[in-house]
Amino acid sequence: MKDLESLVKKYLKGGFEYEVFRQRIKKLKIEVSQEEIENLSTSEESGVGVRVLRDGKIGFAYTSDLREESVKDVVEKAMEMCQLQVPDRGNVFNKELKISEVESVFDKEGLEVPLEEKVVMALGLERKAKEIDGRVKGVRKASLTEGLVEVELANSYGVRFGYEGTYYTSFISTLAQDGNDSSISWEFRGSRRLRNLDLEDMVKDAVFKSTSLLNPEPVQTKVMTVVFFRESFAMLLEAFASMFLGDSLVKGKTLLKDKVGESVGSELLTIVDDGVLEGGFETAPYDAEGVVRSRNVILERGVFKGFLHSLYTATLSGEEPTGNSQRGSYKSQPHSGITNLYLEAGKGSLEDLLSSEREVFLVLDLMGLHTVDPVSGEFSLGASGVLYRDGKPLHAVRGVTVAGNVLDLWNKIVAVGGDLKFYGNVGSPSVLVKDITVGGN
Repeated sequence: MKDLESLVKKYLKGGFEYEVFRQRIKKLKIEVSQEEIENLSTSEESGVGVRVLRDGKIGFAYTSDLREESVKDVVEKAMEMCQLQVPDRGNVFNKELKISEVESVFDKEGLEVPLEEKVVMALGLERKAKEIDGRVKGVRKASLTEGLVEVELANSYGVRFGYEGTYYTSFISTLAQDGNDSSISWEFRGSRRLRNLDLEDMVKDAVFKSTSLLNPEPVQTKVMTVVFFRESFAMLLEAFASMFLGDSLVKGKTLLKDKVGESVGSELLTIVDDGVLEGGFETAPYDAEGVVRSRNVILERGVFKGFLHSLYTATLSGEEPTGNSQRGSYKSQPHSGITNLYLEAGKGSLEDLLSSEREVFLVLDLMGLHTVDPVSGEFSLGASGVLYRDGKPLHAVRGVTVAGNVLDLWNKIVAVGGDLKFYGNVGSPSVLVKDITVGGN
């Protein structure tokens, strides 16, 4: 990084501030189907992104070629782009690197596990699924991914840091059959250490969902009590996550604007974004601009506490940055984003929630999450699940809709389970919500 920074300074003209961001990502991906390897691949990508700042204007350029001529070209392009921009008072660089007490998770032990053993782990996912329930006839796809990430940043204010980390993800899509009916469900897990990637739990949940959805029966449209299975509520939380971001605030694209300090949900609802969560999938010492990561409470007992900010959105909003600056890669500029986002656990099991009312609809899968509107809060989603009566499964339900407004849904939460589970960097327990419109026949 020192050599890269020296090259940037060499070709930078007077009056410009600079920021150099280098990233390297190395991946191993194993995909299997029908208990055979379908794809085994490795990839590596590295490069540098350079931002320059002058008179409130920012220019940006990047390259994967780190030779001097390419770095010179990137610096010149960034300065040229800078001159074409409109001044924006939000354009600032981090002026001070505070000491972070958090270290990135680097799983040396996991990286040293032989490839053959990782392949066996991936191939074993389908076998595990079939052993749990004979109605599982196979998997459409299962995968195991290993990633190694290196990050370095330096700017003209003397802010310099670097870290490396690892991550592991796994995915499975199980096919269950009973008579003439079949059902497919999927599950996902992520962890920073290979040994903490709970593959058995993932397979168990995938089998539970796919077998529970067999032989559905129609239901009439009605307002009823709904239990969102932890994965379903986590995905709904992720779908609406942009409403918590500083970028949405400064663009006026969130219904939470002007609601700081107001109650927007049930007292049972506490949502946290924790960039320093121990072992968290997105835990790191610093964000993408060198601000220390932190634990930020977004909703506390239903009260909205504030937005998640990058330097840019914090400056425009007159707030402090929250350590939530993100970059997709060295090819992109910073923006506000979530780290480890989750709904705090309550008490009781999933079974307790399902037994709390005479009739409950358990939502196992949601479809169309990309269609939710974080500006209005409206959603209308395809849903599949199981109708329970007196705490016992009555029959599966497929092809219905669950619709409403997210603030209305938050206010109708009457119980939060203790079964918090993370799906990558987003987590939730199961949640009981009253008076939700379920659209059937």
